[in-house]
This record gives sequence, structure tokens and C-alpha cells, in this order.
Amino acid sequence: MRMKSIRSRRWGQVGAVGGMALLAGLMPGTGVAGGTHVAETRLGYSCTTASGEHGADVTVSVELPVSSPVGVAVQPEQVRIGLALAPELLGELPEGESPVLSGAASLRTTVTQNGVSTDVMWQALQIPESAVEAGRDTKVEASGAVPTVTPRSSGAMVFAAGRLQLDLVVRPADGGTSAPAVVPVSCEADADQSAELGTVRVPVPSDGSVPGAPEPGADGAPKTGARNTAIGARAEGSEVKPPELPGCKIFYGPISLPPREAHGYMAGYANVNKQKAATKFEDPVHLLLQLNSMLAAYNCPTGGMTWIHNEGTMDYRGKPQMPPARSTFLTFGFMPTTATVEMSLTGPINIETVYQSVQDPTTGRRNETTTATSQVSLRLYDVSVNGTPLDVGPNCRTARSMELSLVGKGSTGTGPDQGYTVKSGGPLLGYADVPPFSGCGVTEDLDNVFTAAVSGPGNYTKMMQAPLCVIGVPEHCPEPPRPKPER
Repeated sequence: MRMKSIRSRRWGQVGAVGGMALLAGLMPGTGVAGGTHVAETRLGYSCTTASGEHGADVTVSVELPVSSPVGVAVQPEQVRIGLALAPELLGELPEGESPVLSGAASLRTTVTQNGVSTDVMWQALQIPESAVEAGRDTKVEASGAVPTVTPRSSGAMVFAAGRLQLDLVVRPADGGTSAPAVVPVSCEADADQSAELGTVRVPVPSDGSVPGAPEPGADGAPKTGARNTAIGARAEGSEVKPPELPGCKIFYGPISLPPREAHGYMAGYANVNKQKAATKFEDPVHLLLQLNSMLAAYNCPTGGMTWIHNEGTMDYRGKPQMPPARSTFLTFGFMPTTATVEMSLTGPINIETVYQSVQDPTTGRRNETTTATSQVSLRLYDVSVNGTPLDVGPNCRTARSMELSLVGKGSTGTGPDQGYTVKSGGPLLGYADVPPFSGCGVTEDLDNVFTAAVSGPGNYTKMMQAPLCVIGVPEHCPEPPRPKPER
């Protein structure tokens, strides 16, 4: 790989207005183009990341028809883009781990015929995983299906390469301990070269007929069409989906990753609004987690974002629940009522983290938000009213599961983690709507009593999670710390 001095350059956005104007009113063609040839072109590019600018030799290979009739869609095949990435482009790699790299690429091409040009984006070209070795160039190759182009008049149709964008995902092999990082790489073709990729001849029809010809007065620019196959690795059969982020588009994933086992403890408070009091879950619950099981990467107006899916459960004596908590309330404002509260999971805890793909160059930190969502039910037992036992039976519980969604915000980067992160723990805050109760009472129906006393919307919950023991990492292992509830 050749190195070039850093130059000041403003990277512009690819304009689509001119291309759309060229394509207005055009109809796709039908038919078969005859004979193909493989064109391979080596071009010089200048590639930029947060670490600076470096030169790169990029090889673009594409199979094109030798010729195509007017009105017949031309499908570029076997598109491959290869280059070697200098270590400086990838930034600092985690010590003691073996990272692997994958991602996606997009190449802006220009198709010119009879002096009229239109831009065609070859995008979502997939980069398969490859090992990254410290201090060495990493060779990558992107490939995939690209849009068709339909000539609307006779004359040579010339394909040329333009701006190249790489969105790379670097993650530890075999799960690792570091969070995956997304490295955007912007590359622009050097100006002192021909960026031509190949030419397709479009002869004048011998019989004068023109399949799919434009209406009189329309311009003769080629028309782009859809890619012939779907692009992108997807986690098939999974109900877990990345969230929709305003203004953002997913360019990579979601893909499944080898999960990393971890465990830790959590304790906290859950308000009961109608009683103007809180249940204190003082005994920490044991959390069993699978970290980094799915990943997706976004392009956003403010920069790249990465989504990570984790999954977990609770474990109290082999059951997926919090340790029972004993609470006393003044029911209806005057009657002291004591009950044991049991909070149980009715499904897994889905833990979604969305974080900035690149650290802020000023602070050296990367902000992230984690949302832990679970379906839970509440059970009440061992109840006494004003010191007198009240037999509510074994099945006095919420009539249906309720959603408990807790949010933690923090950052990683230079120095220790701040706020909440999945691995380092911290406060998780949220609200829950408690459903009506059913099954309460043995000799009398007490459902309405407990529904009136406990059920209702917007009950504030604050849980404190301690740092996790992550399998393979000595810190906080084998027995992680236990947190204390905080109001």
C-alpha cells in the first residue's frame, strides 16, 4: 500500500437530483444481451478515517456484456472490489485479542452515453469476515449484485468508478471481551487517472426498431433498474429486530454473533404509586446473561451508530424471579397491610444497547444507551391486615404479564466507564403499568381489593446492577460484587 501526504478535502454528498432528471420518463427494456467480458481496473484512491488519510490501490472487477441492443437491460455481474487496508486506517486494536473484520461497501459509478451521464450506486456490497493481524495490511473484498442499466439509444455506454465508501465492523473473534466497533472509511478516486471500468457497445438496430424506446423529445440517458438479488446478511428466523433510529438506515446486519456468557447481581426499588411507597428488593437477584449475540450498524446524519443485542434471565433458587420482598403499606391510607411480593419473569430479558460507532475526537468517549425490557408478573402472598392473617391463596397475582422497561445511559472510552453500561453496571430506570389482580382470596373474592390498592400506571422502578463477571475475563470473577438498592 502506498502512503500519501494528508490533504485537506471536503467530502461531498452524492447528488441524486441530476441523475433523477436524466432518468425521468424512461421505461425498462426487455431482451437478452449477447456475449460478456471481464473488465478489471486498478485505481488509486485516497482513503480517510478519523485517524487521517492514506493512499490505497483499489481493484474493481466486473463482468459486462460485449454489446447490448437498445432498450435491453444491461446487468453488470461478478462485481468485486478489492483493496488492502493499512493498520492506521483501522485505529487501535484490542491487545491480546484476535479481531475479525467484515462490513459493507458502496461505489458510486457513472454511466455515460452520447455525452449524457447518470450516477448509479453499487451499494450494500458485502465484505466477508477476515482476520486482522496487528501491524499488517488487511485485505478485503466486497462483492454483490448491482442495479441494471438500460441504454435508450445507440452508442457506446461507458462505466466509470467514483467515490468509494466502506463501513467496516471490527469485533473480537470467538466472542472476545471488547465491544464491536464500526469504522467508516471514505475513499475518493485520484484525479490524475482514468477511472473507466468498461464499455458496452450499443449498435443501431438493423431493422430500425427500438425496444423500450423513449417518447419523442425525451433525453437519451441510460435508465437504472433494481438489483437482481437481495443483499445483506440477515438473522433468519429470529424475532429480535434492531430498533428504528430517526433518520438512520441500517447498512450492515443484523447478524448473529457467538455470545459471551456473563453473570452478575441486581437489586433495587419498585414504587407502588397508590400506596405512595415502594417495594425494596434488597436481596440481589442473580442475573445470567448472553452478551453480544446480535449486531447491526447504522448510517445516521450525526454519524455511525451500532446496535448490540444481549439476552438474560434471573435465577433465584432455580426460578426466573427476584428474591421475594416483604413490604408494609397503609392500604387506602389507614390500614397497615403487609405482604410478600414475588416478581417473576414470563420470558427472557431483552437487553438492547445502541452506541456511537466512533469515539468523540474531543472527549475520547462514546455515548451509549441500553434498554432492558422484560415481561413480568407479580404475586402476593403471606398477607396480613392490621396484624391479622388474610388468606389470599397461592395464586393471587396480576391477571396478565406487564412490561418492565428499564433504561441506562453511559459512555465508554478514555478512562473508566461512566454511567450505566452492561458490563460495568450502574442505575437502570423505568416505569411499569401494574395490571389488575386475579385469583386472590379463598373464602371470598379479594381481586378488586388488591386491584384498587396496587394496580395502576406509571410505577417508577430503579434497579442497581453491579459489574458483571464475563467468562474469560479475570476482573469481577468468579464471584462479582453485589449491589445495594438506591432510591
